[in-house]
Amino acid sequence: MMQRPEMLNQRRKKSPVFLSILTAILVLVSAVVLLDSIRAMFMFTVEIKGSSMLNTFYGGERIDGDYRGGDIVYALKNFTAERGDVVIIDTSDSASFAGNGGTVFSSEIIIKRLIATEGDSVRCEHGVVYLKKPGEEYVALDEPYAITRPDYSFPEVTLSEGEIFFLGDNRPISLDSQEVVAYGYHLLTENSIIGVVPEWAISIKWFTTGWENFRSTINSFFT
Repeated sequence: MMQRPEMLNQRRKKSPVFLSILTAILVLVSAVVLLDSIRAMFMFTVEIKGSSMLNTFYGGERIDGDYRGGDIVYALKNFTAERGDVVIIDTSDSASFAGNGGTVFSSEIIIKRLIATEGDSVRCEHGVVYLKKPGEEYVALDEPYAITRPDYSFPEVTLSEGEIFFLGDNRPISLDSQEVVAYGYHLLTENSIIGVVPEWAISIKWFTTGWENFRSTINSFFT
């Protein structure tokens, strides 16, 4: 009986290089899915629309917001928004929202810069915003991010309990708190803030934008 050569009895072994590459890809994909799932638990993504936040944000960019909600995540995080923060605001319950017959905001969710909180007074003269905290004197805000012009001004506004005052970084074209006051509406309250955009999220907005665009492309491919 003729015997087969030993080399023919052995199964062809897969290349160790191929297996290493395949394993690395699977590990990378698993890590990305896990991190994205964790991110979704604590953050939410908002698309920038319009140019009221130039040059901090441009239309079409995506950013991650630090979520403020009524679930256990919120309870664990002790959510706060400070003066100077970029905040995500829900205007849907405000009379100034166009859907409620108002004339200021045309979108439910807006992104602005928090300038003042309850008890503060704020005014703007020749493009410079001045803030007076309770018991203190007016101080000119240092806002290197703001786009303004010499004829941009608004009169003093003093905030009542729970109220917030916010402006867009692109001051001349932004619809914000000074417009709310000018049209005779009440200022929005702290409860309208549904998220804060951390500094680190602003610094990696290019990555968030690219990642969300990639996700949208993949989703559209399978739907």
